[in-house]
Amino acid sequence: MRFLFCAGEASGDAYAAALIRGLKVVQPRAEIQAVGGRRCAQAGVRPLVDSSRWAAIGILESLRIAPRVLRDAKRIRAALRQGPPGVFVPIDFGYLNVKLAAFAKSLGWKVLYFAPPGSWRRDKQGADLPGITDLIVTQFSWSAEILRTGGADARWYGHPLVEMIEVNHSHNREWLAVLPGSRTHEATHNVPVIAETLEAMGRDLPVRFAVAPSLPVDWLKGLWERHSDRAAEFITDRTAEVLQGAQAGIICSGTATLEAAICGCPCVVMYRGSKWMEFEYRLRKPKFQYISLPNILLDRPLLPELIQWDATPERVGIETRRILDETPDRALQLDGFRELVELLGPSGGISRTVEDLVRLARG
Repeated sequence: MRFLFCAGEASGDAYAAALIRGLKVVQPRAEIQAVGGRRCAQAGVRPLVDSSRWAAIGILESLRIAPRVLRDAKRIRAALRQGPPGVFVPIDFGYLNVKLAAFAKSLGWKVLYFAPPGSWRRDKQGADLPGITDLIVTQFSWSAEILRTGGADARWYGHPLVEMIEVNHSHNREWLAVLPGSRTHEATHNVPVIAETLEAMGRDLPVRFAVAPSLPVDWLKGLWERHSDRAAEFITDRTAEVLQGAQAGIICSGTATLEAAICGCPCVVMYRGSKWMEFEYRLRKPKFQYISLPNILLDRPLLPELIQWDATPERVGIETRRILDETPDRALQLDGFRELVELLGPSGGISRTVEDLVRLARG
């Protein structure tokens, strides 16, 4: 059996690693290749291409990384051409993975698209996916329904994070969790604001960073030390542990906000970018109501969201204080998290997908 996983961002890398580990248990002799980052490497598969620097937000950042992505795409296509076809597993990152899925399909590969792009949307899903996939496993029930209506074989087994995160309700809530983003340009702009926020708050609360696998730990430590004299711990590969032991969190938007909800960690969502990103934002005027997944999925402002110049140390500090103690704002978030966990469905998003992968490989 041959499998090739292709993940383009930190969350996709984590999904790929979980699927690879499950696959190795039931098919220890399978030939497994991966396009991913550190998580895939930790799962025992040296990445064919390191995609940890592919992720970008906005036109300028996308243009900056485009040459690298296109260069790596040639290597992936070459790998798909070599040897007998197997099962290709694109994970999110529609910018490249949709094209690679079509290419793999043309070569005779079976294609299982895991976590398809825009799966959180309730109005429409990828109309081009039915023709280039054999199976789609999506994170949300409504996504599966929309894709099936469009002609795809789509399944929903519950959100994969429900199975991936081992929830421990016995943790003491002792520190403040900081998740400044999975991209270097995100942390570069978010960390100085967070440092000033904590200085102004004046609360003697331990600080723990949950470091994304795509961020160099020493680089992040140096960035923090340039902006703060406050001691902080930097924890890698244990995000759930950091969130479950935190009184509250300051979190860059992304999958981390959903992890915080599952772990029961009230949080403030912030996002700062460059002046170029601010200019692009004002020029394009994108139409979105929320940026954090809990708010998007519940369709209401459960978490405070502070974007760009609204994300000042004063505003971030005010919103953080509101959820540190037993306050109505904290209780409201915790109630919303329980509702959200119900929405995410049962555990099984990883293990049942592994079963599908084996079935596809067997034809």
